[in-house]
Amino acid sequence: MKRYLLSLLVAPLVLVGCAQMPDSNPPVSQAVNSLDAFHWQLTDATNHRGQRLDYLFVQPSKPVQVDFKVNRFTISNTCNVMSGNYLLNENMVTFSDMVSTRMLCAPQLNTLEQQVAAQFQKKANIDIYLSAAPVMKLRFTDGNTLTFTGRPTAEVRYGGTGETIFMEVASSTVACALPGMPLKQCLQVRDVYYDNNGVINGTSTWRPFYPNIEGYRHDGMGHILRLKRYNVTNPAVNAPNQAYVMDMVVQ
Repeated sequence: MKRYLLSLLVAPLVLVGCAQMPDSNPPVSQAVNSLDAFHWQLTDATNHRGQRLDYLFVQPSKPVQVDFKVNRFTISNTCNVMSGNYLLNENMVTFSDMVSTRMLCAPQLNTLEQQVAAQFQKKANIDIYLSAAPVMKLRFTDGNTLTFTGRPTAEVRYGGTGETIFMEVASSTVACALPGMPLKQCLQVRDVYYDNNGVINGTSTWRPFYPNIEGYRHDGMGHILRLKRYNVTNPAVNAPNQAYVMDMVVQ
C-alpha cells in the first residue's frame, strides 16, 4: 500500500518549491511525497559540532543507501545488507534491531557496517525537503545529522511494480552486433523457472541479451539473478521496450 508523507508527517514536512521532474515521466511527480518512492543515498553526515563524519564515506562511488518499504527499511552499500522495521510518530522515527546477511568484507567495510548499525539504533527526527533533488535529513538523538539525497526507484520511474523473473547469466559474453555498434558484446542468458517449493523445474535455451541490467555488473562468472522487468512507455529509437533491474543474486 502506497503511503504518502503528507499524511504521515504533516508537521515536519518541508516543501521546497515543487518537484521538477521530466514531463515524460509523470509517475515521479505523482509519487514524489512518498518515502518509499526513493533510494536515499548518504551525501553528508556531521556531528553536533558540525564536523563531517568521514568514517561513513569509505566508498565514494557506493554511498550508504537506505530504502523504505511500507514499515520496513533496508540499508545497503556497507558490508552486508541490513534490514528491520521502523515506526513514525509525528516527526520522530524509531528503527528496530536489524538482521543482516553474513558476508565477510574488507576491514574498512566491516567498520562502516558497525558504525551505521550503531547509528540506526538511535531515534531520529526526520525532515523531508522535496525539490528536483529530494533530501531527507535524519537528526539523531546523539547529535549526529545524516543527509540523504533521493533517487527515484524503478517503480516510480517506470510507473508500475514490475514483474519478477529469474535469469541465468553465463560466464562468457558473445558478439551481438547492433546498428552503430559492430563490436558489441552481449550477455548470454536463459530464463530459469522455479516450482512452488523453490526448486528449479525448467530453463529456456541460451540467447544473447541486448538490454542492460540496471544494478548488475558482469564479473566473468555465471549467476542466477532475480530481476524486475518493467514495460517502457515510448522508448527511444532502437531502445528496448522493457527495462531490467537487478533485485538480487540468487546463486
